Amino acid sequence: MQTERSLQSFSNRYRQIPFVYDVKRSVYNEENFQQEHRKKGPTSGNVDIDITTFKHHVQCRCSWHKFLRCMLTVFPFLEWICLYRFKDWLLGDLLAGLSVGLVQVPQGLILSLLTRQLIPPLNVTYAAFCSSVIYVIFGSCHQMSIGPFLLVSALMINVLKDRPFNSGHLILGTFVKDDFSVPTFYLSYNRSLSMVASTTFLTGIIQLSMGMLGMGFMATYLPEATTSAYLAAVALHIIVAQMTCILGIMVSFHAGPVSFIYNIINYCIALPKANSTSILLFITSVVALRINKCIRITFNRYPIEFPMELLLILGFSLLTSKITMATENSKMLMNMIPYSFVFPENPEFGILSRVVLQALSLSFVSSFLLVSLGKKVANFHNYRTNSNQDLIAIGLCNLLSSFFKCCVFTGSLSRTTIQDKSGGRQQFASLVGAGVMLLLMVKMASFFHNLPNAVLAGIILSNVVPYLEAIYNLPSLWRQDKYECVSTDASSGCNLGVREAEAHTYPLPHGFPGLDPWGQ
Repeated sequence: MQTERSLQSFSNRYRQIPFVYDVKRSVYNEENFQQEHRKKGPTSGNVDIDITTFKHHVQCRCSWHKFLRCMLTVFPFLEWICLYRFKDWLLGDLLAGLSVGLVQVPQGLILSLLTRQLIPPLNVTYAAFCSSVIYVIFGSCHQMSIGPFLLVSALMINVLKDRPFNSGHLILGTFVKDDFSVPTFYLSYNRSLSMVASTTFLTGIIQLSMGMLGMGFMATYLPEATTSAYLAAVALHIIVAQMTCILGIMVSFHAGPVSFIYNIINYCIALPKANSTSILLFITSVVALRINKCIRITFNRYPIEFPMELLLILGFSLLTSKITMATENSKMLMNMIPYSFVFPENPEFGILSRVVLQALSLSFVSSFLLVSLGKKVANFHNYRTNSNQDLIAIGLCNLLSSFFKCCVFTGSLSRTTIQDKSGGRQQFASLVGAGVMLLLMVKMASFFHNLPNAVLAGIILSNVVPYLEAIYNLPSLWRQDKYECVSTDASSGCNLGVREAEAHTYPLPHGFPGLDPWGQ
């Protein structure tokens, strides 16, 4: 009884007190209300516009806040450049830019050899520099490195129908510059470059149209498992493609549904013939990079990794310039390209109709790779990318690179990872990397010709292996969500299947080292 009385007294004490609302406003009648809030409709076929109401709508729709938001969407660099922390981020961006620029120089030298596209190296350098600047202005991913990527460049092989390199003597290294004294070789070479430029131009047009039409919304519906699986499959191709540089041996590449497995078996069979020097250099690079993970450097409370990639490239380039090593390098490639630079000119618009299908496939593959990589990096750093803006940016990059007769550009998995892991915070690191690459290629390109490919392979593999975590996590993913696990397997299988279909359609010559164009 006592408990019930206490509850009753408590409820009476805190019973809601009624409120009285006092509303003061004018009392309207129908005539006054219509006069103050008049709405004019069409009379006798003419529409009278209320000027005050129109001005009110214009002021509401075209405010300064909306204009500023539109400018930040179109030019994302305005946001990060105003919020850039020079004291905290400058050192990390400088070190990351130096590392990416030094890696991009030897990578660019061997790109043409691996994809059978002997594009003048300075053309690729100038196009990559301008594309990096364009992406810094229009792109939304802070750690993205734009340039040629072997996975995408390999798809250009089927475009070169009129190339004079069908017999393979150029690929095998027996080609010399004197062959260009024959008029047919010179004309065919220029025709091949024009075909590449036209394909790149049309690819840029398609990507630009996709971005302006808002087709980047499809990236919103990509689950994390699908993105991780796609990047894991790309990483597998990269690892297999670098085996020739690591082992220093020649294998016969297979084409077909299971060629990926056959190539691995061939490498295992050829292990007794492996080059011990290349293996030793590769192990040295991997061990040095692994030790570097344990070194912690902080600058103004922000962690910065020691630039081990920078030290390895400079150290081995200097060492090989003094000591001759029995290992592969990029010096042979420079003797195969007829000239180092071709002046920019307009693509041949008359042949665009012949490369529509190839341009469509290139635009889809390169766009998906760029968006997936940007989404993966952005999720790691807790920010969001604008897929439509990235499509517009990469479309402009490819439009510009077509005038330099270059192949299709996209985001590079290995260089983006190096820029991210080296302490790059904003796109200022991309500007530094592009500037370093341009300076070295113009003034000091010969210094990197003797850099062993095994060292470069060690740097690439050390930064690409973490993307294989999607494969490691398959058992736990199956226990958590079977649908996501099936999506992961399907994405990896589709990526491997696309590669095998291309290899089956455009097989590579047997017996040439490193000509699997699907890695980097």
